[in-house]
Amino acid sequence: MSSRRFTSNPFGELQLSSEDRTKLLEIADALVQVKVEEYRDYIKTKKNIDTACWKRFSSAGPVTTFTERKAFSSAVNMISTLMVGPLVGTLDEVMFGLASPTLESMRVKASYLHDFSAAAILATIVEPTVEDPFRSVVVKWAELDIPGASIGFLQNRDYVFVESTGILHDSGGERIGYHLLHSVNFPQTLERQGRIRGNLALCGIFRQEGSDRTDCRGTSIINPRGDIIPSIAMARMVHATMAGIKYTYCGRMKKIVWLLDQKHGKRIELGAPLSIWDPVCVTCSKSIKSSRLRNTSRMCNLCYGVLCRSCKVMKKLTFISPDLELTQSKLSFCVKCLVEANRLDTVEAARYQFVYGRPAYQSAQKSLGASFMSSLSGSLVLSKPRTSNA
Repeated sequence: MSSRRFTSNPFGELQLSSEDRTKLLEIADALVQVKVEEYRDYIKTKKNIDTACWKRFSSAGPVTTFTERKAFSSAVNMISTLMVGPLVGTLDEVMFGLASPTLESMRVKASYLHDFSAAAILATIVEPTVEDPFRSVVVKWAELDIPGASIGFLQNRDYVFVESTGILHDSGGERIGYHLLHSVNFPQTLERQGRIRGNLALCGIFRQEGSDRTDCRGTSIINPRGDIIPSIAMARMVHATMAGIKYTYCGRMKKIVWLLDQKHGKRIELGAPLSIWDPVCVTCSKSIKSSRLRNTSRMCNLCYGVLCRSCKVMKKLTFISPDLELTQSKLSFCVKCLVEANRLDTVEAARYQFVYGRPAYQSAQKSLGASFMSSLSGSLVLSKPRTSNA
């Protein structure tokens, strides 16, 4: 995935009337309700999978993807999948990882999940709010790379769809998260040269089952259209849907970035020194040679404590600078600070990114400038978003 392919809008401005917006919202809400009812039935059957209908395709840890057997398929060109299993993390962390109501949040999410190869926001119908930061309804365009497309053997598939995310409460007051993608068509969104427009209908339902465990059930129906080997289409689509197992990882990485921004901003506000060197490891108290104290990769980027090689934990994080460059950097942290980041209020972190609209690490970059950025080990500037058609 190259985030250079994430554009502001490849079709020009998408004009939607108030009637169009209302209709799209009604359709999205109705489809979500259907999937929530399916999930309730799934729970009532004690999460039983009908193996006469579904065939196991792949697994990643406790999460398994099934494909519909041919005898049960309603159409020749349709690819149907079912993904079930528990995800690590809370419901809020899962929702924070999957939600991407803006171009910047889409680029950050794709850098962690590698789900879509290219994407753009076409229109926003419902924006996140302080009261409901995970709730959004957005019209998007996205592209999936197909093996062999780069040499002209096959053509990539792209999709125009309405995406709806949020958390609702059932009759018993239990919180249920959802993530819906459903194909839509508009006169302005004609097929693009070199791509074949496919159709999709995906929906993931999420319910927290423990302090660090969220149940997941996701269904998808894809029509890739055109001439394509079914196994290739199936593998590519399963790869995209299985990206869901990284939702919590994505959410937790974004919380680390939020904590970085908070701590560095406060340090600058209080006029505290940039770094406080102590010749012992902040985790195990092992003495550190003075010659290694100048190595910023031996420093926790949150508390600025020194770390020995054994206690250093590296995390690859994604940032967006004030000029909208997307940067990925491998940074070192101590375990204590990572635990602190995991315990942060995820809902408030979502407000910070989706409602207040602050790009990741913006204030820290503005405040610290090149002196701090020079301490980012392994930094690689990837791209700026394009505004021209592709």
